[in-house]
This record gives sequence, C-alpha cells and structure tokens, in this order.
Amino acid sequence: MARYKVLLIDDEPIILQGLHILIDWDALNLEIVGSASDGIQGLELIRELKPDIVISDIRMPNCTGVDMIRQAHNLYPCQFIVLSGYSDFAYAKQCISFGVQEYLLKPVTDSELTQALEKVIKLLDNRKESDDALIRLDDMNQQLQLLARDDILRDIFNSYFETDEDFYLSLSDYELSFPKGACFLAVAFQFSAAQNTGNIRETLSGQLNFFSASFLLFYYGNNTYMGIFSFCNESEADAFNEQIHTLHSDLCSCLKADISIGIGNTYPFAYQAFLSCKQAIYALSYKIIRGSSSVNPFDSNLKSAHFIQNIPDELWNTYRKSLLQPNFASISNAIHKIFYYMMVSSDMPLLGIQINALNLIMTCIQYLSETPSSTSYSYENMNFMQQISSIQSAGELEKYSENIIYSLLNDSRENELTKPGELVSKVENYINSNYLEDLSLVTVAQIFYISPIYLSQTFKKQTGQLYLDYVTQVKINAAKKMLLTTDLMVYEIAERLHYKDSKYFSRLFEKKTGKKPSEFRKTPTEN
Repeated sequence: MARYKVLLIDDEPIILQGLHILIDWDALNLEIVGSASDGIQGLELIRELKPDIVISDIRMPNCTGVDMIRQAHNLYPCQFIVLSGYSDFAYAKQCISFGVQEYLLKPVTDSELTQALEKVIKLLDNRKESDDALIRLDDMNQQLQLLARDDILRDIFNSYFETDEDFYLSLSDYELSFPKGACFLAVAFQFSAAQNTGNIRETLSGQLNFFSASFLLFYYGNNTYMGIFSFCNESEADAFNEQIHTLHSDLCSCLKADISIGIGNTYPFAYQAFLSCKQAIYALSYKIIRGSSSVNPFDSNLKSAHFIQNIPDELWNTYRKSLLQPNFASISNAIHKIFYYMMVSSDMPLLGIQINALNLIMTCIQYLSETPSSTSYSYENMNFMQQISSIQSAGELEKYSENIIYSLLNDSRENELTKPGELVSKVENYINSNYLEDLSLVTVAQIFYISPIYLSQTFKKQTGQLYLDYVTQVKINAAKKMLLTTDLMVYEIAERLHYKDSKYFSRLFEKKTGKKPSEFRKTPTEN
C-alpha cells in the first residue's frame, strides 16, 4: 500500500493544530509533510514538497484558496480537499472546475474528513495502479522491440553478403543503420549464467560507450551478447584490442559475474563482419582451457576447443572403472592408454590433448562428488586449469594428470577412513562450541567436507535424532542461559542464534520448554 504525502493550508493556527490531531494519519498510511498559513506559501510548498493530497481553507489572506488551487492546477497534479466556513455554491462550483475532490463545510468532524480522505486515497491508488500498469506495458513493449531487433541483427550477421551495398541495404530494409568505416570487428560477450538481461545490456552498452568506436549490440543467444564495431582506421582497432582486458575486468567488477570474451579478426569491409562474428563465437570455446572468465582472441591455428570425442568409448569406460579400484596401478594404466591413443593413433592437436587431460581430471572429480564421504571440489577455482594451458608437451600433460588424480583420490580415501561415530562426535562438538554461528546442514557439511545427505543420514543412524532437532535443542539451551545471565532482549537473543524471525524463535522456545522466553526469564523452572 502506497504512503501518500499531505499538505495542510489554513490561516488559523488553531485549525492547523486541530487537523494534526483530528485524524489518525498513520492508520490511513498518510504523512503530513508540511503546513502553510496562506495561498502564496502554500504554492511554494506544493512546488517544493510535491504532496499527493492538499487540505486547504478557501478564505485566506494574500492569495485565496480558489486562486491557489487555480495556479496549483497547472503546477503539480495533487488532489485537493477544501474546508470552508462559507456554504456559497459559487465557491464549490469554482473548486470543482479545478478538480477539487471534496468540499467540506467547517466545522468538520473526524469522520467526515476521514471519509473524504479515504475517497481520495482510493482515487490515488487506482491512478497509481493504472500508471504502474502503463509503465509495465511500456517496459514490455520495449523488451519486445529489443527482442525483435536482436532477431533481425542475429539473422543479418549470420548471413553472407557479397558487397557492402548488399549489407547496408539489408539493414535499411529493417530501418536499421550501421556507420561506415575503414575496418570492422566482432566481439562476443558470454556470461556464466542467465542474469537480469536488462541490467547486462545497459551495463555493457555503458562500458562500450567509453570507446571511440561506433557499435551495434544485440543478444546472440546462449547468454551471449554480440558487439559489431566500426573503426575509422586500423590504429583505432588495434587500440581497442589492447584495451579489451581492461574492459573485461570492468565488466566482471560491475556485473559481479564471470564473463568470457571472444574476439574475431578485423576486416576492411562491413559485409565481412559476419566472418568476424563467427570467429568471435568460435573463440569463446577456448575458455575450456583458459578459464570461465577469460579473453580469447580467435586463432586460426587452433582447431575447435569444444570437447573432442574421438577417443574410443572403451578407453574412457576402462578409465572410469579403474577409479573404483583400491590401487592406482589400474588407474595409471588406463590414463597411459588414453594418452598413447592421442599421441600415436590419432591426429590430435595439442589443444585437443589439453582438453582431454582436463576431461580426465573432471571425470575423477565427478566420481568423487558422487561418493558420500568425499571432499567437495570446485574445478573452476583450482589451479590445474591454468597449469594445463601452460603445458606444451603430451608427456608432461600425462604426468600432470596422473599427479592431480592421485592427489584427489588420496585426499578422498583418507577422508573415508573416518568412522561414522567419530564423524558425528566431531560434528556434535562443533555444534556445541559454535551455537552462535550458522549451523545449517549445508554449512556444517561443507565444513567437514561431506555431502549434506550423508551427514543427515549418518547423524540419524548414530544418534537416533534428526540433525535439525539436535541443533535446535543446543540453541534452546543457549537461549535459556542467555535469558538468565544477560539483559539481552528476546529479539537480540534470536538474532545471535541465527533466527531471522524473533516470533518464530519465541514459538519454538515455548514448544520446547513450555514457556515463552519472557516467562522463562521470570520463572526459569520448566513445566
């Protein structure tokens, strides 16, 4: 419910004071923002404060209420309630002609004024709802127009043209334009996850406006925006390329997201921009090696960096089965066979070998993630991605992959040695020592490097009690101690124990102890 601003205008101070106390303004969700003693002062306050509702007398010195309303009518769209000691119909007629909603005779009662205010509030609510609907409709229309424009531009820059003339004619068919220049370049911006597209487009456009180049920006699909740039000369294009890394850093900072950038080659003709566009998309695939937030210029010497699936399934299956074995000999043999195939039996570029080395490690991590007691790994934050991209020899890549996989499996199997009873005991000790911290199942599971499901099941088996029930009891016991030994308010205790809703905490406390927190503080003996 909207809160509306009210301005009071009357030349009698006692009337102004009475209006302040006559109505329960908070109950109506209204706020008195100011008061004036004549029409001139009233106009100044209307201009300054922009009230939603003005309650005004008719007869005032310097400028009458009628004159003020006449001038205010074109100044700001507020709603007027007129109070008058004169029942002259002429006044009422004039007021109505200027859009006055209510005309009340003095002395006015609280019920009369409340009813008048409720009518005006209803009118304001309806207008606000209509305005909001129009704004939403306008936003929707703008989004639809952008989507239609994006579709058109995507089709154009995925099409082949023989001349610049054909290219520009295609744009003009849709009433679109693109500045001519000496050279053209496409840059693809891919975001790690779907976000507020309006915010992304706005931020991206704002950052690109800092450069001297003219550009078209449109949504390409797959969380990717495409920018087609026009430069006056090659030196401008070179300068832009040199600043891409700074642009990348600024975008990541502004949007707080991982962003991969693919850069196509520069071409001398506008109709060739589609080639640069395809190269920019192609270059995005290099992020598999260079990382999820990286700048990737197109390199014609590199084949596609998408996962290369020309290694026989039997080799991959053998490797996956080896991960289940209790010794590393079978794993080492399986890894060696995959690398031998890549180096001898196939014509695979170095980039492909790097990708499959990464695939070996990722397969191991996936296996570990499915093991209940294993450590949780986030590959995007581990150094091996950067390490792999720097290794230029297949033999060294094999050694590196083996070392990483051995290390991951060793860490996991050491963790598996922990007996369930010992694990639960450690968890209980942690809960009792850290009851003021976040003790959610997910948080504590992460601390002990186990899955939440495994912790929940193991805790129930070992204690016969649900994890949440145990945590709740520990927190209730802590709450009892704080109630008896401190002057903290109930809501403060709830906050310290990580209960966001103090009312929920009070209900939970009463359920567990039979008393409300305030009652327990007075008579601590439980029922």
